[in-house]
Amino acid sequence: MKTEVIIVIALYVLVIYVIGFFASRVTKNVSDYIVGNRRLNMFATALGAGASDMSAWLMMSLPGLAYLNGITEIWLPLGLSIGAYLNWKYVAKRLRDYTVKYGNALTIPSYIANRFDDRSGFLRAVTAIAIILFSTIYIASALAACAFVMEVIFNMNYITALLISTIIIALYTSWGGFIAVNWIDIFQGTLMLFALLVVPAAIVMHLGGVSDTFLALNSVGANISDPFRNIDNIKIVSLLTWGLGYFGQPHILVRFMGAKSSAIMNQSRRVCMSWMVISMIGACLVGLFGAAIFNKETLPNHELVFLKSSELLFAPWLAGILFSAVLSAIMSTISAQLLVSSSSLIEDIFLQFKKVKLTAVQELLANKASVFLIICISAALAYDPQNTIFNIVSFGWAGLGASIGPVIILSLYWKKITREGAILGIILGSATIIVWKNLHGGIFELYELAPGFIMTTIGVVVGSIYFTKSKIK
Repeated sequence: MKTEVIIVIALYVLVIYVIGFFASRVTKNVSDYIVGNRRLNMFATALGAGASDMSAWLMMSLPGLAYLNGITEIWLPLGLSIGAYLNWKYVAKRLRDYTVKYGNALTIPSYIANRFDDRSGFLRAVTAIAIILFSTIYIASALAACAFVMEVIFNMNYITALLISTIIIALYTSWGGFIAVNWIDIFQGTLMLFALLVVPAAIVMHLGGVSDTFLALNSVGANISDPFRNIDNIKIVSLLTWGLGYFGQPHILVRFMGAKSSAIMNQSRRVCMSWMVISMIGACLVGLFGAAIFNKETLPNHELVFLKSSELLFAPWLAGILFSAVLSAIMSTISAQLLVSSSSLIEDIFLQFKKVKLTAVQELLANKASVFLIICISAALAYDPQNTIFNIVSFGWAGLGASIGPVIILSLYWKKITREGAILGIILGSATIIVWKNLHGGIFELYELAPGFIMTTIGVVVGSIYFTKSKIK
């Protein structure tokens, strides 16, 4: 690996730690650590939600799928764009206001518990367990991706790369908490957008212009015009239903909770959606145009198309910046997921059931320590890197979206929902995700998020109708 690349990535890591250091200076209590004491401005809310959302999927999986299948992969970005827009439009404002109104909740489980006056703590625990379970899997997928990228860039052993990735991310996340993560996400989101604009433009220039690029794509038989080629209806529905996942992603929902007011949400939505759509178009173009440069022999792993294009087309120092953008996408999601899962572990399980009284400093330290516990478990799950990034992350995304999403939406809009209905829905949805994931063939090829989301909704509605004693406040 070129010395310039190593220097640039080292500088990138240094910048992250500098940001983390300054963030730690203004992190004084648990509210600062978990939701930034609800001080995020419009731009920080937008880029924080966007950068923490995309992960390795944006920089590796989506370009790789577009490289393999061409414009057929448009269904996935389309589904995500619709889901993200609806989440901003119908959840963001209400969730920001309701989490303050109901006990100034700092976590999703505490909001749900307060909303239903759950004094037993059972609903809070069930919600927290679902978040921790699927977030840990999600984090494992991202850690595997991060280790894989470092393995490719630095030509190092996978396990060594996994260990280094785990340490770097755990340290800066635990150090500055939500404020550090969000400040870093602004930097990382900007870097990701830059990379996804520059690389497809460079490929077009390398191929001689737009006309020559499309001629080259036609000559290699790339699918540039037919979004229905070699894809059935179940697959299209599966890709579109990825958008349902947004309503239950705690690492995105917590950005709404951390906003300084609900009044900024319309502006934040416009910024985030613009960033997201442009980024996904850029990622698709990297993969699509990459098919004119690489073939199956020169690029045996399709998820490397962004990295290999950057290495081929740019000077080492600029390639280092682009490699850092890939690491940015992965690290932003891991840190955000770590915060929501570790805070759920301490605030919604440990402190609720151990009945211990911690000082403010002790509680803050407990939250920081839990970051290391969660990431170590995730690293253990990521020890075997055989699955593709897309396959692993899809399970974690589906689990969170299906088990939590319908409860969030209905808690904001349906007054007849009950505590028992929420419990039944979360359990039923989580079980559906796990069982469906292991079934194959026919209708079972449908992405597990869709049946999981439906079963959670059915569970909530049926349970709420049957149990009518504990309606929301």
